[in-house]
Amino acid sequence: MTTINAETVTLQPATASHPELAAELIHATEPHIFGYLHDHDMALLRRHLGYQWQQTDSLFSHRFCTAAMLDGELAGIEIGYDAVTQERAAGAMIEHAMAVLTPAQFAHLATWFEHGRYVLPPVPEDAWYLQHLAVVAQARGRGVGERLLVNAMERSREAGFGRVLLDLYAENPARRLYERMGFEVIVETLVRPLLAHGIPLHLRMECRLNR
Repeated sequence: MTTINAETVTLQPATASHPELAAELIHATEPHIFGYLHDHDMALLRRHLGYQWQQTDSLFSHRFCTAAMLDGELAGIEIGYDAVTQERAAGAMIEHAMAVLTPAQFAHLATWFEHGRYVLPPVPEDAWYLQHLAVVAQARGRGVGERLLVNAMERSREAGFGRVLLDLYAENPARRLYERMGFEVIVETLVRPLLAHGIPLHLRMECRLNR
């Protein structure tokens, strides 16, 4: 792949291609949570999230993603939606998970719902939710993530929303980018029963958009 920077990539609606790489990028945004959900089995994670990526209605679908592309290769992703779309896609995600995971694997994934709702609070209907933003390793620190973030904020504004919300673990290096772009921490969540599973302090951040 050619040297990646903000000027050499093209932002465009994602397609169902590159499912395994998309799965790895989704994992990179929340490695503690996705590691737990898939019992720290990366092959299982690639298969499951790659399958979800290829669907048109899943929470992790390419249809809700803007892709950063270079020479036909995926260099980064940004997935976001409004609360109504998120809720609908979450239901579809569960149906697709049941289709691709074994009963035991699905039962393990389902254990998340008891306490995970505290880690990732509900999204208000008046906000846009930026669920995932990640770039491949060789693109980090080169402005690609910022381009994807600016695009997400513009997309939110065009959809009529005055604020964007996101969640991330407190030590995520991307926090510096979000703060530089105007995001502020509004909630800190530490769920003690999940500490034993490696789920650390999480933050909900908000950015108010200028109309």
